[in-house]
Amino acid sequence: MSASAPTTTGPPATGAAAQHNKTAKRISSDNFTKVVEETSNDAYKRPWHRLERGLRLNRLRIFMEEEKKKLKLTQFEGASLLALLQKALEKRLLNSKTTVVYDMDAERILEIKGLVMHRGADGVMQFQILEKKPAGTVRKRREDGGSTGAAAPAQTE
Repeated sequence: MSASAPTTTGPPATGAAAQHNKTAKRISSDNFTKVVEETSNDAYKRPWHRLERGLRLNRLRIFMEEEKKKLKLTQFEGASLLALLQKALEKRLLNSKTTVVYDMDAERILEIKGLVMHRGADGVMQFQILEKKPAGTVRKRREDGGSTGAAAPAQTE
C-alpha cells in the first residue's frame, strides 16, 4: 500500500459532456423551483382546518397585521394579539373551521369567532379568546315516580 498513489474516480467531464451536466442540473433545478412555487401557491387554497400549522401561523400573522392597521393598534398591542393567537392555536382553540372564518379564494382570515377586544381604562387594547365549554348531556328526571328498578339520573349543568 503506497500512500502516494492518487485515487481517481474517472476523468473529469470536459467539453460537451460538462455542458450537458450543467444544463441538466439547471433544468431539474428550474423544474423543482416551478413545482415548489405551484405547490406553495395552492397550499393556502385549502380549508382552514386542512392547512398545516406553519401555514396557519402565517395567516394569523397576516390577520394580526390587518387588524393592527384597521384598529390602529400599537406595536405592543399587535405583538400581544399575535401571542394570544399563537397560544390559542397551540391549545387547539383555532382548529375548527367554524371558529376561524377563512376565505380560501382570498387566502385570508376574515374573522375569528370568540376573539374579544376591549380598550382598558389605561388606553391599552386587551385581547381574549372565549373558550367554548363542553356542553354536558341534560336529562330530564322522571316525574311520574314509576319504579323501573333504576335510579333516575341526576341533571347536569
